[in-house]
Amino acid sequence: MLMRSSLLVLAITLYCLSAIGQGVLTGNLTDSAGKQALSLATVTVFKAVDTTILTYRLSDGTGTFRVPGLPLDVPSRVLISFSGYRVYRHEFTLTNEQSTLNLGNITLVNDATSLDEVIVYAERPPVTVKKDTIEFNASAFKTLPTALVEDLLKKLPGVDVDKEGNITVNGRKANRILVDGKEFFGGDPKVATKNLPADIIDKVQVSDDVEQLNQNPDISKADLGQVINLKLKKAIKQGAFGKLYAGAGTDDRYETGGILNLFRDTFQISMLGYTNNLNRAGFSFGDVQSMGGFQRSGINSMMMNSEGGFAFNDISFGGTGQGIQRSTGAGFNANQQLGKNVTLNLQYFYGHINSKLGQISNTQQFLGDTSLTTRNTTNQESDDYSHRIGGKIRWKIDSLSELNFTPYVTLRKNVSIRDFVSESFNNYQPKLNESINMQRVDGRTTGYSHDVYYNKAFRKKGRSLNVTNYLNTNSVDNDQFNDADNIFYDIQQEFTSLDQLRVRDQNTFRASLNLTYSEPLTKNLTLRLSNSSDYFKDNDDITTFNQSYAAGKYDSINTALTNGFNRTGFRNNASAGLRWKVGQVTIGPSVNFQSLNIDNNFAKTDPINQNFFFVLPSLNIQYKSFNLNYRSNAQEPNVNDLQPVQDNTNPLFIQRGNPLLIPAIMHQVSLNFYKYDPKTSTSYSSYMSGSVSDDAVIRERIVNEQGVQVSTPVNVDGIWSFYGNGNVRKQYKIINSWQLTLGAGFNGNYNKSVVIVNKNRSGQENINISPSVNFGFNWKDIFEFSQRYSIGYNRSRYDNPVYPGLEITRHNSGSEVVVRLPKHFVWESTVDYFYNPQVAPGIRKSSFRWNAAVNFLFLKNDKGQLKLSVYDLLNQNINVYRTVRENYIQDMQTTILQRYFLLTFTYNIRNFAGGKVGGRQSIFMF
Repeated sequence: MLMRSSLLVLAITLYCLSAIGQGVLTGNLTDSAGKQALSLATVTVFKAVDTTILTYRLSDGTGTFRVPGLPLDVPSRVLISFSGYRVYRHEFTLTNEQSTLNLGNITLVNDATSLDEVIVYAERPPVTVKKDTIEFNASAFKTLPTALVEDLLKKLPGVDVDKEGNITVNGRKANRILVDGKEFFGGDPKVATKNLPADIIDKVQVSDDVEQLNQNPDISKADLGQVINLKLKKAIKQGAFGKLYAGAGTDDRYETGGILNLFRDTFQISMLGYTNNLNRAGFSFGDVQSMGGFQRSGINSMMMNSEGGFAFNDISFGGTGQGIQRSTGAGFNANQQLGKNVTLNLQYFYGHINSKLGQISNTQQFLGDTSLTTRNTTNQESDDYSHRIGGKIRWKIDSLSELNFTPYVTLRKNVSIRDFVSESFNNYQPKLNESINMQRVDGRTTGYSHDVYYNKAFRKKGRSLNVTNYLNTNSVDNDQFNDADNIFYDIQQEFTSLDQLRVRDQNTFRASLNLTYSEPLTKNLTLRLSNSSDYFKDNDDITTFNQSYAAGKYDSINTALTNGFNRTGFRNNASAGLRWKVGQVTIGPSVNFQSLNIDNNFAKTDPINQNFFFVLPSLNIQYKSFNLNYRSNAQEPNVNDLQPVQDNTNPLFIQRGNPLLIPAIMHQVSLNFYKYDPKTSTSYSSYMSGSVSDDAVIRERIVNEQGVQVSTPVNVDGIWSFYGNGNVRKQYKIINSWQLTLGAGFNGNYNKSVVIVNKNRSGQENINISPSVNFGFNWKDIFEFSQRYSIGYNRSRYDNPVYPGLEITRHNSGSEVVVRLPKHFVWESTVDYFYNPQVAPGIRKSSFRWNAAVNFLFLKNDKGQLKLSVYDLLNQNINVYRTVRENYIQDMQTTILQRYFLLTFTYNIRNFAGGKVGGRQSIFMF
């Protein structure tokens, strides 16, 4: 049914394409002075009668432009604009007899007058390229009165907003979003795009992230992030806007919250608050990748599920079986311009999440002719409270230098109660063990961090000095109570019990100072020298108490499970590199000399002192849209992997550290490519990377006859990894009429690793491929439809015949429909389907979730919205996923929200000086 509907809509869409007039306008642009081709000039076609925009294109690298899809027998006007040049206008009418018009070679005359002064407001082009900034005229991209910034961004060419709200511009990630050049809730893109209304935006400006470039001058163009600046309309400079909402539904579901933004010339303040029990995260505290540092530490494992959630290295970032959540949050963000050159930002967030989780898992691992199966049933409730206080001071010292200071304080408290039942068996023995385990964890975290960034440019072009200082200190205290009863079925049954308190105090301190100096030797050759010094100190103290049954207290120290460990270290990186530009090729070789000195001290054993010296070369080559990069680095082991005392909180899966671990060395080569063809509105992108690691850390396991597993980290050589993806995206568009987007992609990775279980060592090869297709259709914002489908295949093979090969297949499909008929009504429907044919018995193979809603807009300017929504209309949704790792397959199913209906009222606040946007001077004006 779903596939038939998709094909029907696609057929209708293609019919519409064939029915549209096929008028074409072509030409070539040159500079009147130097006769050079003008690339990225904006060619806009209007209706001659009322200046309604029909469509637009950008000229290519040779100055050539081609504007297809123009209507026939419609008097039109073309306007060609390029920053710093006079505007060119020409009126024309295409007919069946002459459906193609070639304007020939057009010469644009240099003019120092600004573009805004020579173009009337109604004729402003949709897109303007000014040096390194792309500027979109927001009024050229029509949105609904209730649209948010996210809806506006989705209409901009080259801008993609995925399901999680992450933004890319021409294939490059948007690092931050600014509002009138100022920080907005720490620059987190999701807070701005999901809460600010679209109708307050005058221009959307996209440029390279200069801060990221200054901090890492060797970063490639493809890896350099983007900054989006939202320029507000003049009437918004003094005013208030935001929204308030409240909703209630069946099964005691509810949501309420709001955001209010106040602007007064040089002062801005935004306040937000929310609470719900709908598994909605509220507002993000920042970008996951930059906070987690996964690019530095590497990704050891990845998991995806039917909810669209994901986890890296067993750390979940949403939607990965978090059970049923109740979330509450509040905060504010303030910006103050202090004088002409100083900007102050202050922000505060409070968050509380209560989670109730039910989970069943089935893990099957293979050892020759033995198959060991472990089944777990878990019930858990947790509360997490957090406070985050931060800010930023930006001082523009003069025209050539700038100083930024960004401090943050984090306070966190978490309490969790968990009980789980576990049992193991194999194909020879129906039951090996059973365990009933009850746990309580009380945790507290206190942290402080800051970044100090100073950049000095000199009058000599290309000469610069960059100084950065980073400091981070964290204190984590955890009290974990364990009460476990275990039965082992051997020749005769064996009963064991565990009743203990495990107190763990961890303190970390990191401080670094980095200096980078660039000196142009010639016009095309630049020397770059840098030195980075890092000091780190880690303390990890574990004290385990057994309960004294006579006193009923945890006052008897278990010395075997008690230990103290501290590590201090100093790392210094000195590097020298060149940047040589030859025509369109830029070559950047460099060499990094790294010294690493680590002192490990243990309470019970002799200290271990380690001294290392590495010579780490790197190379970067850029040619047009291609970028080739080679780098190498050394990474010291994680503190948790060094702690020698074993973690027995799960008596059936015991973890030990290894104080003899040494740093891992990784060599990585990457190649990326991105191209956007403005003549055909087609983008192509691809990325490939390969790495080899020596002394990489993996976990060796011992499985005894009772099914108890003991895991220990060890260093191994010869870990290989290859990853590649490719995407193509084609857009057909008539502005303010219809838009069709077609896309296809492919992701694949190959990993060669090592598995060691019961001293049986084997090389492991894992292949994971996932092709995908998608398309979207929008007709005048009245009807929107999108469809996506992907299939994933994962296969593991082993050198040692003790381990049999493993493989899994998964299917994902999703459809979204939005209909805005009749007036003031909006209908929404979202269908997600997930199918995994190979899960273990007792776990469902498929998940089908259908969400639907109807919205009614009322009050003046549609400020009021009443929404009736239903989650999981057919009540068939589940949260299941399957992972393949080492020599085992794990299937997991968790509790999630069941079907509910929800009625929500939203009021959009609009109050601006002059009444140009929101009407009279009243925040609540019905």
